[in-house]
This record gives sequence, C-alpha cells and structure tokens, in this order.
Amino acid sequence: MKSDRGEKKGKLVKKKVNLLGGQGVGKTSLILRFVKSVFGDEYLKTIGTNVYKKTIKTEDGDVDLIIHDIMGEDAYESVQEGAFIGSTGAIAVADLTRPETLDKLTELWLPRYKKIASEENPIILGLNKFDLIEDVDLVELESYKDEFDMTLFTSAKTGKNVDTLFEILANKVAYNLQLAIEDIEDFVSEKNLSTPLKLVDALLAFASELGGMPYETREELLENAGIEKFDLDEMLEEIPEEQAVTLGEELAEWYREKNETYAEKCILELLDKYRGDTDG
Repeated sequence: MKSDRGEKKGKLVKKKVNLLGGQGVGKTSLILRFVKSVFGDEYLKTIGTNVYKKTIKTEDGDVDLIIHDIMGEDAYESVQEGAFIGSTGAIAVADLTRPETLDKLTELWLPRYKKIASEENPIILGLNKFDLIEDVDLVELESYKDEFDMTLFTSAKTGKNVDTLFEILANKVAYNLQLAIEDIEDFVSEKNLSTPLKLVDALLAFASELGGMPYETREELLENAGIEKFDLDEMLEEIPEEQAVTLGEELAEWYREKNETYAEKCILELLDKYRGDTDG
C-alpha cells in the first residue's frame, strides 16, 4: 500500500472508495446500513453511480470515506470503470446464497477495477446475506483467500460486521496515495459508442461521476426517454436508438437549464460521437 506523505496524521482526509459486485448482491443495502443505519427488504436499483459519505475515526485521524456505489450489470463498463478513477480501495461484495457471485468478482470485477485503479489498492471481501444461510463451506472459500486483503461475513439486514467492514477499509486507505489516472470526461469520450447501449452507458457514467446529477433526476430523465430503470439490465443491445438519443438530449437540456455549459457541451459531444461511430 502506497503512503501519501503529503497528508499528516490527525488531519481529516477524503478518500474515494468503491463497492464492487454484481446485481442484487446487497452493495447498496450495506452502504445504507453503514451510512444511515437503515435496512429495507426491497431491491434497491442503482442508476449509474450513487455517492455516499461518512466520516470514520481511525488511529491516525479522521477519514471521510467517499463511497461510490455502482450499478452491477456487466454491460455498463463505462459507468463502472469511470467510477474507479481515483479510487484508493474497495469492498468486493458477494451473495452467499448465490456462489456464482463470488466467481464473478474474481473473473470480472477485480480485473476491471485493477485496470483503472492501482493494483496495490486494498480490497476487502464482504460475504453478504449471512443471515440467510445455515452452513458455509470454508474449504471452498479458502481458494479465494489470496484475491483479497481480508474476508468478513456480513449481513445488511442484521448489521453483522457492516461497520467493521468499512472501518477496516478506512484504516487501510487513510494514507494511501489517491491516483489521478485521467479525467472522467477524457475517459468517457474515448469510449466506442457504436451502439445505443454504449451511448446510454457513457451518458450515465458522465452524469453520475462528473456531472453531479442527483439520482432522482437520472431516474426522471430515464423515464422521460422511455427507459424504465429496472429494464436497464434486460434491454442491453435492445435499447432503441431513439430512447438512447432522447436520454442524451434530456441530459443536455437539464444541464442547459442549470447553466452548466461545460457539462452540456460534453453531453452534446457524446451525442455527436455516437452519430459518428454509428455512421462509420
């Protein structure tokens, strides 16, 4: 783990961290249990990236964890990789009732994260929904041991080890060097936008990471474009071009009304790039 010598002990530091994992493993539920001490049984759908903050006291001072919760659908690569820029550490979440979610962490999420963030960043494994199982195959879990810095059994419902999970990460990233790999606008603009799905992916990545657009606004603009948030994982390549373009136009209009001229310009450039990529 790298040391950021520019940050003095005792000083409040802000550290960006991520939650990794597929759809429905409980990433958002863990965050809400940690940040707001609440739990609901309903499925909480993330659109793009949602950002939460909580201050944690460590042995060396206070750490503001800036927690980026990312939509778990595999196809939204720009959303996920854009959220990894500048990350100092992560919590990888698997659902104990679905063993395949642990395989997905090692096969997809860890390589995708390490490609953008530093390979030296700490990654803590949270084996979630512990309250729903009776037995755990510890022998099988042993094979994943080397992939993570630490493993904890967690339950967002009961609160088991939830605070501990985030507190351990906070202590590990407190003086970790925050990397400046590349700006989000450059990252997104370099993406191939040859399908409506890739356009929606890039638009959501921009709006949630750089554009600072609230979750409720993203949800409303999706609806205005004729896209139901719970259908995002089903639509994939079937997202109609008209709906994808309408979403971009709705985003540009929102930024225009907010006098966010730079953000509006970036959205319009993404639409132009999509038209160029699809024409080519």
